[in-house]
Parts: sequence; structure tokens; C-alpha cells
Amino acid sequence: MRTMACRAVAQAGLVAATASLDDEQPWPLLLVAGWHTTAADLMLQAEAADSVLV
Repeated sequence: MRTMACRAVAQAGLVAATASLDDEQPWPLLLVAGWHTTAADLMLQAEAADSVLV
């Protein structure tokens, strides 16, 4: 799950790098927020799974 979380953060970075408030609609920035939320959720799930397995 941590690998997927890292990919989600990378995707957020890619979207953030291409998004511009001057030229783009606001939806690319919503994608950034969504990818960061996905990464946070995956990390929380990974921590919960680790605590159950230990």
C-alpha cells in the first residue's frame, strides 16, 4: 500500500506541476487534493494492517 501511496503523491505532483490558476480551470487543483487524500488513506490503511499483523 505504501507503494500505491507514493504513486498517488507522484500523480498529485504531476497534476500540480501542470495546473495553473492563470490558464486552467480549478478542477486540476481538485485532482491534486484527491490524489493527496488517496495517499493519506492508503497510508492509514497500511498502518492499520501493520498493527493487526504484529
